[in-house]
Parts: sequence; structure tokens; C-alpha cells
Amino acid sequence: MRARNVPRFVLASLVAVLVTVYPNPAAASQDATAGSARTTGRVEYGSFPSKSLGADVGFAVSLPPSYDREPSRRFPLVIFLHGLFNSERDWEGRGIQAQIDRLRSEGAIGEFIVAVPYGANSFYLNAKDGTRYEDAIVLDFLPFIDKTFRTSAKPSERVIQGISMGGFGALVIAFKHPELFTAVAAHCAAIFEELPKPPVAATDRRGTYRYEIATRIFGNPPDGAFFKENNPLGLVESRSGAIKGLKIYFDVGEQDRYGFAAGNRAFDSVLTKAGIPHEFHLTDGDHGWAYLVGRSDAAFGFVSGALGAKAVRG
Repeated sequence: MRARNVPRFVLASLVAVLVTVYPNPAAASQDATAGSARTTGRVEYGSFPSKSLGADVGFAVSLPPSYDREPSRRFPLVIFLHGLFNSERDWEGRGIQAQIDRLRSEGAIGEFIVAVPYGANSFYLNAKDGTRYEDAIVLDFLPFIDKTFRTSAKPSERVIQGISMGGFGALVIAFKHPELFTAVAAHCAAIFEELPKPPVAATDRRGTYRYEIATRIFGNPPDGAFFKENNPLGLVESRSGAIKGLKIYFDVGEQDRYGFAAGNRAFDSVLTKAGIPHEFHLTDGDHGWAYLVGRSDAAFGFVSGALGAKAVRG
């Protein structure tokens, strides 16, 4: 039928429908081809219901390029835990997603999903005050991600990873729940070689900061028994048999401004003494996201290898 033979009111209705469905023809075309043309990953944000915390909790999820192109494919999973005073948005905002995209484009790592829950300043523990962030990750977030996104949902294809506070949390959760993960990776992890004591002088800024952290997570005053039960060094002693099957990677900068190089060295010694295989790197560098950016090749190379995620060169 030619347009000149169509009544005006019919044409108007058709135009209205088309504008509603495809307000921008170019955008509609882009949407149709985006999945097949995408060469970088994409990040989505949302929230998940946490029974353990009695609230909805924010999260970010990094989906690899093939996620949209191959709708029947399932992917390995990394649970990534952020640091103190950070949020799930720091994964993208601090440049880690860009590093993942770069490494994939270079054929250095394979494809996997990364899920980043908001952890407040919890250190990802079931705290002495009853706040249950460990349970929120293990009982709520992990099943939610497996149900909502196309993960393989296999412990053999699952890694937990974190930075600073999140590095501490990743190690504690992995050691308490080794049946859920094939590997753990931690970067400038906030590991205490011993329970911090009150600083002897007000001018001891590092000591003051470390003691404030200890009172936040181990009780005020810090509880020695709780510290041992919720500290990577203590967990090596109590759970050495259970964690020997985990692949373990951690790194820290010698110039770590919070003094966590000492805790990481002590952790290395405890693992070595227990005969637990691990990969430890004491390198040049300070503390935080910039440190992880600089370690991205080694860090995510370990993660990709632990997941069996094959790198594909274009």
C-alpha cells in the first residue's frame, strides 16, 4: 500500500507507535548490534536482598564481552571485596575495570564475571555487635549472583579477591569457607601480625589508626580470642588442613603507609611453616587502589589462571 492511499489518522498512529518504541532509530540500531560488537566488558549496578543484614545492599557486577554475544554461555566468578571507606563503585571509578579490559584486549587473561558487594566498613566479619557481613556475602550475595547472572556456580570456577580491608575479608572468608572457592587473592591486605595495643603517644599516627581499626573489628577493647578466630594468621593455625586445597596469592608494598607489610610478611611465614603452598610478593609500592592498578598483570593473571579462564587473542 502506498503512503498516499493511507488515511492521515492511520499514518499518525503508526508514527506515534514507532516513536514510542524507537525514539531514536540510530540508538535502536546500536542496541541491536551492541552485543555482537562489544569488545570490552560492561558494569551494572543494583542491589540484593540480605536477610543477614535485614536490608537491601548495593553491588556492582562486571560482565565480560562475550556475556551478551553468547547468551547460553556460563562464566567463572570472582567475588571482589573493596576497602575501607570505599564502595562497589570504586571497582570502576578507581580504574580496575579499565585494567581488566586492557588485559583481555592483550590476550593476557580470559573472561569471567566479577561481583562487588558493598561492604560498608565491616571488614566482612560477623562482628561482635551482631552485624553479619560474612553471612551476607556467603549466604545472601553469592547465591544471589549465581541465580541472577550466568555464572558456572561451581566452586572450582570461583575466586574471592579483595583489597586492603577487602583483602583481609577475602582471606578470612576463604579460610572459613574453603569449600566455596578454588582460590583467594589479596592485595595490601589489612593483616595484623598481633593484636594492636593503644598507642603510647598521641603523635603515633600509624599506631593510633591501627588501634582504631582493631577496636572497630575486634571489639573495644580488642578481644584476643575473637581476634584469633577472625584473623588470617590465626585461621592458618586452626584450619590448616581445610585450606591446603586453596590456591593462595597475596601481595603488599614495602612502603605500605599503614604498616601492613609486616602483617603480610608474618602471614607468609605462618603459611610456610604450616606447609601450605602460596604465592607472596613483597614489592615496591604504597597502599590502595593505585597499588593494585600497578599489580594488575600479576594479580589478575593469577585469578584468570586459577579459574581456568583461557585467554583468547584476537
